[in-house]
Amino acid sequence: MQNLNPTLWRTCRMLSGDARVRLLRALHDQPGRNVTELAQAVDIGLSDASQELRRIQSRGLLQPEHRGAALVYRLGADPQVASAAPLLKALKATFASPATDSATTIQAIANSFGHPKRIAILKSLMQAPKSVYGLHNEIRTAYGNLQRHLQILLDSGLVCRKDRQLHFIAPTHPLARALLKLLPE
Repeated sequence: MQNLNPTLWRTCRMLSGDARVRLLRALHDQPGRNVTELAQAVDIGLSDASQELRRIQSRGLLQPEHRGAALVYRLGADPQVASAAPLLKALKATFASPATDSATTIQAIANSFGHPKRIAILKSLMQAPKSVYGLHNEIRTAYGNLQRHLQILLDSGLVCRKDRQLHFIAPTHPLARALLKLLPE
């Protein structure tokens, strides 16, 4: 059986969606719910809930199960998706913690990894601190785009400015740590 390997940045883009995070949270809190129950729980339309659940499932984080005529969902890692188990473990740890706004935190962290240029910036800064100019020469993107990506990383706390250099900051959050371990070589 071949492992499926959805790109990390696309998976993170999926995790940065508010409705998807709320659906994941609802399934964490009450597993085994159908689309109608989930749509009501997170206050979105049935069609939207169905579409968002398919997006989550495509990243290997859900396990649908037929119960009679009903299709119910549970959080579960698809064994064909290598990144699913560590991500799901980190998400469950986040949902289980007493943090008041886990959805916002998940979205911010996921957004940090939600673009290939941001992943390239993180990988570069993990090797050594760099100036914006040095990073600009290495990453090869328009300066305005680089600034936008850097602002997202600065806001997430994964990068900081110190002495005119950009530095990678090792995260403590379980989701950020899991995502770092999944970075492509």
